[in-house]
Amino acid sequence: MSTSTRSRYGLRHVFGLLLAAVLAAPALAQPACAQGTSATPHMLWRVASEANGTEGYLVGSVHVMKKEAYPLDSVFREAFSEADVLVLEANLDSMQVKAKTLVRELALYPPGTTLKKELPDETYAMLEKRAEKIGLNLAQMQRMEPWMVSIMIPTRQMQKAGYSQNQGLDRHFFDKAKKAGTSVRALETAEEQMRFFDDLPPEKQEAYLRQSLKKADRTVENFDKIVRYWRTGNASGIEEMMVEQMKNDAPALYERLITERNATWMPRLTEVLESEALPMIVVGAGHVVGANGLVELLREKGYRVEQL
Repeated sequence: MSTSTRSRYGLRHVFGLLLAAVLAAPALAQPACAQGTSATPHMLWRVASEANGTEGYLVGSVHVMKKEAYPLDSVFREAFSEADVLVLEANLDSMQVKAKTLVRELALYPPGTTLKKELPDETYAMLEKRAEKIGLNLAQMQRMEPWMVSIMIPTRQMQKAGYSQNQGLDRHFFDKAKKAGTSVRALETAEEQMRFFDDLPPEKQEAYLRQSLKKADRTVENFDKIVRYWRTGNASGIEEMMVEQMKNDAPALYERLITERNATWMPRLTEVLESEALPMIVVGAGHVVGANGLVELLREKGYRVEQL
């Protein structure tokens, strides 16, 4: 398999893991009690205003899931049935179409530059060991930039454990929207998503890769925990594993992937919430929880945000 073929393979399966897999950091604390208005809350919030009542719904998504996650609880189906428009991080069809070009432009070193030449010896040795363990041909990945490899590693592990982007919440609702004729809007483009990683300076990319490799043995175990927290609506548990650990382990990445993106999204979200169309907003769970999460940002804007 050529380098370009391997790159296309990686990107096709990797977009759904841009947040979920790479944020599967070890959980050091016991699960906290979930907040909500029912005995079994969900990662679903009703967003309302004083003037108009319900303005929309906000879903904290897991980008990859297993088949047994479905069918979803009826509260999700009811929220979708009320929605006039589905709002996602990015249009999934557009991402697939543009994958080949974007990989070539943003995820590969220029000819003559390789991981072996660019990475510190210790990091490269860790990468060699992990690639062999999970069945990735490192020779075919030499031109991938470190940020891309940082995603490839957990991607492969998650796939082997039975997780799939095709079973993720984003894909589930995207497919339902297309079938129902529901309008779909995106908060950003596929290129914008990739540039959040590609624009990281080389030393940050290397540190990100090293962190990913250090935690690789627990990737699936910790993601299983994230899914359990998601299924029980445990927003505090999600915050601990997907936000606090990232803030501690990779603060620059947290700032770029969570804080900056949430701030960029807010004007776009308030615009759609104030329109006549009632939206169902589906974004990664790590964007929803925490002090800089969308729930708190919306509350600061004066919305009532209630977990269902």
